[in-house]
Amino acid sequence: MRAFLVAKLSSKALRGLNYSPAVERIRRSGSSTAHPLRALVKAFGSGYGTAFARLECSLEYGVELLSQSDVFAAEPQGRFIRRDSMPHPDRHFIERGQVLIAGVGTLKENEIYGRSLLADSRLAGKYLSQDAMALTFEEPNSDLSLYTYAWLASPTGVAVLRSTSYGTKLLRIRRDLLSTIPVPEAPAAVVARVARLVRKCVKGRETYYRAIRESRLLVEGNASVAEASEACSTRTRRSVVWDGPLPSICAWNFAAGGGAVRLLRDRWRTVLADVIESQGVFNGPRFARINCMPPHGIDFLSQRDVFMIRPVGRRIVQPAIPDQMLFVPKGALLVGSHGQMNEGSIFGKVELASFAGWRAGVTQDILRVLVKEGFREVAYAFLSTSVGQWLLKSTAVGTSIPSMRIDLLKSLPFPELGSVPTDRIKSLVLSAEAARIEADEAEAGAIRIIEEEVLPQWLA
Repeated sequence: MRAFLVAKLSSKALRGLNYSPAVERIRRSGSSTAHPLRALVKAFGSGYGTAFARLECSLEYGVELLSQSDVFAAEPQGRFIRRDSMPHPDRHFIERGQVLIAGVGTLKENEIYGRSLLADSRLAGKYLSQDAMALTFEEPNSDLSLYTYAWLASPTGVAVLRSTSYGTKLLRIRRDLLSTIPVPEAPAAVVARVARLVRKCVKGRETYYRAIRESRLLVEGNASVAEASEACSTRTRRSVVWDGPLPSICAWNFAAGGGAVRLLRDRWRTVLADVIESQGVFNGPRFARINCMPPHGIDFLSQRDVFMIRPVGRRIVQPAIPDQMLFVPKGALLVGSHGQMNEGSIFGKVELASFAGWRAGVTQDILRVLVKEGFREVAYAFLSTSVGQWLLKSTAVGTSIPSMRIDLLKSLPFPELGSVPTDRIKSLVLSAEAARIEADEAEAGAIRIIEEEVLPQWLA
């Protein structure tokens, strides 16, 4: 339990939760120079907290609605709803340069509640659910606006945003308290350095997103993949005739994707087992997760964290299991292998370990796939297409929480050499990988300047 002095108690906020020691120190240190957030922001989430019924429809007839979890995904993918589901659609429209804040949740260490992300072209043009708040700056691309984003995204900034909470079980953000958050003053040169790194981060993430999508289009240009994609996207009840081996008695394993598995298996002789290493597909073991604080323990990523643009892991005591079952090689593919099979779920998603997974322990729910040299980029591009996702989901067994059967996964069809432009796909995936890693480093650098150079002089 901690106690600290508050310079000015407000009748609007009578709980200790609403007073952050960092904010009080910043206010005292720069009572005349710290900018309140309302001096820089012209709109504080006009669509935030507005409840409405979501009327789902096909993508060609609707708009894409992102939940607060979707916003923080590396590749945001929401659900398509009718635009007239929202009473004021324009208030939910995402513009490039807005700061998007997860606005509902709890105060757990690895919760996304109170965390911020700068909207780039991956998010712009989509719509925001009522659980996330969008801050629209007077000058969205100015140095001071980007510096303010880095401040809000820093660990201290997250604590400050959470101090504006109200509610009991699920907390929300109070706009009146949010508008008074002070933005610590810094020399113009420091502000410019932070802004330059944030711009580099945004550019890198946009480059990553474009290159990854282009690599998938090259895979989808294959005639067999295109035909399988049409079978997967047709929504109707189906029956299939199967005269092959029956390694399972689950009809799903043979009929999933409208017969796409059978179609590609008839066209290609290569299977996934041909391009992965011996014993190169496995989950980790179950183990107890005991929280601890740095410098003790290790960083640990859940399934959700692996697929986030900026993972929010937790710190745990290193369990007594072999390192190869806890940590993953930098060149591995990571697959969400436990969960539900509804649209937008993590089950069946694929990610490169080089983005974040290799730097931390990874949950046993993530399937490790170690691909032979020369096949990693094509395997990633193929398995992350809509057809690849259906193929992975076709290996599901179980009821409440399905999991993947490794023998079925190894037998999945894989593009034969020469059937797709391998060299071009490899080049695009590698450039996307480099761009995202560079973007992550730039954002981390901007936040580091806030934490190590700006705040110490204010909080002394």
